[in-house]
Amino acid sequence: MYIFDTVSLIHAYRDDFPPKGQNDSFWKWLDNIGIHEGVVIPQKVFDELEKKTDGLSDFLKTLSNIARVPTSDCLNSLNKVLNEYGELSDVDLERLESKADPYLIAHGLTLKAVVVSSEISEPHRLGVNKKIPDVCHSLNVDFESYPRFLWRMHKVYPD
Repeated sequence: MYIFDTVSLIHAYRDDFPPKGQNDSFWKWLDNIGIHEGVVIPQKVFDELEKKTDGLSDFLKTLSNIARVPTSDCLNSLNKVLNEYGELSDVDLERLESKADPYLIAHGLTLKAVVVSSEISEPHRLGVNKKIPDVCHSLNVDFESYPRFLWRMHKVYPD
């Protein structure tokens, strides 16, 4: 099972595979992976995407094999994730809770899913500035970069 972050979906939709013309096949391919491998998008990611006006959120809802998971499904793991960010002030907590990142990782922990993100590890960052791959690593949550996911899945599901 794979769980996607906001930025990876935005890059795919806006830059790599806008869903028009030939790129339509990418989205059918990703939807097909949802049948075989399980592709999950957390509600918090949808919440972030709905703030944008590019139509990505509505478009993703048309993909029938991409699962949407409610925030409540990860709440048992959320404190464990938040603790990985270290000592946090009330302002830091508010900032983190407004982002999808900790919820994404909590879902990964709960579902034992691979977190897919475009973020690059920066282990020197602390607190609310920690990157998804580093928090995943600390919690033993499987992580895969968005390009590596595409490359690996293309080998398994070439069309």
